[in-house]
Amino acid sequence: MKNMRIIDIHFEFLKHPDNWVFLIPAVLGMSYLGFTGFQWIDLLWFLAGWLIFLPQEYFTHVYILHAKIPNSESLYRWMYRLHFGHHDQPKRHDLMYIPLWLTLPMLAVNMMLFIAVLPELRAVIATLAGLFTGYLVFEWSHLFCHVAYVPKTKIGNEVRRRHLMHHYLNEKYWYSVSIPALPLDQLFGTMKHRDEVERSETRFWLGLASDHPFILKARKHFAKHSGNESFNSHFKESCEK
Repeated sequence: MKNMRIIDIHFEFLKHPDNWVFLIPAVLGMSYLGFTGFQWIDLLWFLAGWLIFLPQEYFTHVYILHAKIPNSESLYRWMYRLHFGHHDQPKRHDLMYIPLWLTLPMLAVNMMLFIAVLPELRAVIATLAGLFTGYLVFEWSHLFCHVAYVPKTKIGNEVRRRHLMHHYLNEKYWYSVSIPALPLDQLFGTMKHRDEVERSETRFWLGLASDHPFILKARKHFAKHSGNESFNSHFKESCEK
């Protein structure tokens, strides 16, 4: 498969309609701040919003996306769409992004918190713009890790290597995806050297057998969705050696 360029990753990212739900208000918020006279405090609130997002990126992955396997088939199907299916079929872009039925309620909680504690509307707008930007960088970084692209920088290679080890070596480590969130793995003990971690037998199906009825029915249910298989297979092979 032909390797993608960075511009191709941008276009692929913009094809997913859910990303526009966060991109449009982020652009509108930053435009408002610019047109009404940029202030340095706006930048501080923006960075605060991004900073507030980072632990949400990490802990959502640890405790929600990798939650305990439910006993209900219907609940499992929801979890398959949320994240389990992404581990089962990491090449599929339609199973890669976090669905709006999780991100929008989380956004609502953040908005209510910002409105309650921040001193003025301008601070709320700047902080939300930072939060939106953090989320968009996370989703773009996630896509970056799964497409057929060879990173040109050391940090790009490191981000990609860590995330692919999460998929193809051991799902209990390397939860952070975006660059600003990477220190959280170190802080909370989920950053290990490759040689320190054994290959997990549950890395693809997160605790179930590959032919478990829950998985088979979930695959069938989501089979009608389009899957864009643009993952560079040599990364998988390198992790499984």
